[in-house]
Amino acid sequence: MNKRLIAKIFIITSILFIVTLCIIYGYRLVYYYRLEHPKTTKERLLWTTITDLNPIVTSGNGLYKDGKEYYFKGMVDNNYISYSGIIWRIIKVDKNNNAVLISETPLTSMVLGFESNSFKGSYGDKWLNNTFYNQLLESDSYLVEHDYCADVILESNDVNCSKKETSKVSMMSVFEYLKASGSKGYLNNGKTFWTTSPNKEYKMWFVNQSGLVSNESMSGDSYHSYGIRPVIALKGDSKILSGAGTKDSPYQIGVVKSNVLKEQTVGSYILYSDQIWKIVEINDLGVKIALNGYLKVDGQELTKPFSKESNLYSIKSTDNIGYYLNSIYYESLHNKEYLVEYPWKNYYYNSSEKYNYYGDSADIVRTEVGLLQVSDLFINDFSDYALMNPTNEGEGTIFTVLKDGRLYANSVTENLKIRPSVVLKINLTISGGSGTEEDPFQIGV
Repeated sequence: MNKRLIAKIFIITSILFIVTLCIIYGYRLVYYYRLEHPKTTKERLLWTTITDLNPIVTSGNGLYKDGKEYYFKGMVDNNYISYSGIIWRIIKVDKNNNAVLISETPLTSMVLGFESNSFKGSYGDKWLNNTFYNQLLESDSYLVEHDYCADVILESNDVNCSKKETSKVSMMSVFEYLKASGSKGYLNNGKTFWTTSPNKEYKMWFVNQSGLVSNESMSGDSYHSYGIRPVIALKGDSKILSGAGTKDSPYQIGVVKSNVLKEQTVGSYILYSDQIWKIVEINDLGVKIALNGYLKVDGQELTKPFSKESNLYSIKSTDNIGYYLNSIYYESLHNKEYLVEYPWKNYYYNSSEKYNYYGDSADIVRTEVGLLQVSDLFINDFSDYALMNPTNEGEGTIFTVLKDGRLYANSVTENLKIRPSVVLKINLTISGGSGTEEDPFQIGV
């Protein structure tokens, strides 16, 4: 064989051998290096993510800087957060680097206060800082107190923020609403909701369905019921688990790691009796859920009068919606052993009762199926259905929810949609699902 050919073969073989050795030992080097030095994902902290990913602007829509604070203004679409089963919008990053949030929609509707024009001490204040706060995921760990504007505002064109109060949960002030561009900003969602800003003579400012501020919060002796949009402050060093801040992919803060039903969050969805429900309250007696929509029979929405004349929920009067729900509808449910016989409060919601949302003078109806009431979470998710609350004694009217979030007195004889509520035992377990509307929890014993 030609010596030159032999030499070429030897050189090629040697090169291939050396390359093979390099690949083998190079791979082993990288493999063992990774074992000794595992790749770590950089933590995304809430406040740094907000401020780093949003360039500061001085006009138009976007993130603005005001001293040591950053705030969103205009029609922004990248300030969504999911926390404790609720979708929020980021209002600002405050001087302490905490993220101040407002719920995307009203979470309930009620009279804010009675014979007072102050948020502090009002029914809204008590509900937010007791009932609502205690339903949030690890609220003491995630939330901090924050400032809100409490200035008396006489005219909507003369607004300032010189008087501040602190609270764990508050609402938006007129000052902050207008600072975010008011009706031309992301906070205008076609819903009617209260602010923390007082006017005078027992009146408070609110935002109407057109996004304009108004102070018509009462007429004569009658007080109006508008939506409540809670405002909270999440600690700035809270870790973002996922999400891009958009509506379809909100920043995710906090996660429940238990499969026990009582340890889940309000706002989670549950599949029960082949229907999707939403958790509205978790207490020592059980987990209250409401149908995620309206009651249907044979695929058609069912409408019924509340009763022929009475505006009190009853399971004994055959013409009452309570009788229907606890007989015909109850018999259609599967796994009845999952349900609790619950003490539903039957109380008037009016000026004579000083609009006490807790119903201290309530009669108790103990049964399995009830209706949502004033101050329950997520009553604004749907409209034109009957609440359990009667208005005034002898008037033959009960409250319903309008599309813009207001409560409305409707005749008990009018055909209304039905959104039943039941209470599940707290010791049930989650056997599947992620708790979203598309993938609701499946429950078992």
